[in-house]
Amino acid sequence: MKKTFLITAFLFCFNLFAQKEFYELRTYELFQSSSVNSFNQYFEKAFIPTLNKLGVKNIGVFKEVSESLPSKFYLLIPYESFDKYQAVVAEIAIDSELISASKTYNLYGKPIFNRYDTSLYIAFDGFPKISKPAAGKGFFELRTYESFSQDAARRKVNMFNEGEIKIFDDVELGSVFFGEKIAGDRMPCLTYLLSFDSLQERNNNWDDFRVHPDWIRMKNEEAYKNSCCTSITRVFLSSLPFSQL
Repeated sequence: MKKTFLITAFLFCFNLFAQKEFYELRTYELFQSSSVNSFNQYFEKAFIPTLNKLGVKNIGVFKEVSESLPSKFYLLIPYESFDKYQAVVAEIAIDSELISASKTYNLYGKPIFNRYDTSLYIAFDGFPKISKPAAGKGFFELRTYESFSQDAARRKVNMFNEGEIKIFDDVELGSVFFGEKIAGDRMPCLTYLLSFDSLQERNNNWDDFRVHPDWIRMKNEEAYKNSCCTSITRVFLSSLPFSQL
């Protein structure tokens, strides 16, 4: 009887873990001489259709709102599982149409990007799948919280799972995804993406968050003290016309 219970509990936990999505977040850095049009065409006509063909949906493509140099573009790819991620990576490496498109758009001597950084995340228990923004919500805020220890990172994730995500929903912060980084630089850290219709709405809703009674209560609870953060990075983004988010 005890053995059966333990097996059942293990399978329940395994299935719960398996239900959480995995995310790859890429940051592309363009040369000053790069063709943004060629860059966009490669992703719109080749890379994203290939991922869609392999069963990967809701792919987000964004550019920074500021006119920073070098220009940066962000690609968010959600996978239903880590196994799916591995399978897709293997498939795109040998996809003849995608290889041909790379030759067409990314020419030697005229590359459309310099390099890209990539990180891999597992979704939070409290937000296990990506949420597509409502129509018109094309202004995005990408936030990353770096922690000073694994314990601090764990407690900050718990804080989101145990109430902070609900507060975000209450004040309409437009949650798109929450992920704990499992591979990449500057770990341990977490990243999340929010959507708004404008910078003004973003500012107003964050003001509502700061005075929300549940937030004031939570941030003073012993379990969450000193859980955030050694560094907070914020980037404002806008979605490209062919983005699926």
